[in-house]
Amino acid sequence: MNASELLLRFVAGGALIVIITLLSKTKYPFLAGVMVLFPAVTLVGYYFLGQSVNAMQLKTIALYSMYALPATFVFLLAFYFLQGKVALIHSLVFSVIAWSLAAGILVWVSQMGGK
Repeated sequence: MNASELLLRFVAGGALIVIITLLSKTKYPFLAGVMVLFPAVTLVGYYFLGQSVNAMQLKTIALYSMYALPATFVFLLAFYFLQGKVALIHSLVFSVIAWSLAAGILVWVSQMGGK
């Protein structure tokens, strides 16, 4: 990865954050909520995974990603209920902890099902 590619990624990521921030200040703030979940990391991750694994492995990875959706919901649920009750940084940290617990349970259940 060269410097111009790094700069392009930096600018694209920053532009996405600016767009989300601007959307949050319109009369349609729900669009910011939709854009926050734009699968940028997923898109890039699957692109590079697709370059290094076969189609069947990629399909299996996608299936496990779908299994992980409840963990994202747990993160959002915790964040929703913590807003206004604790500081923003604390609600984010507690939400990540909730996500980690949910993801851990999902992995554990997945491993137990395979035995």
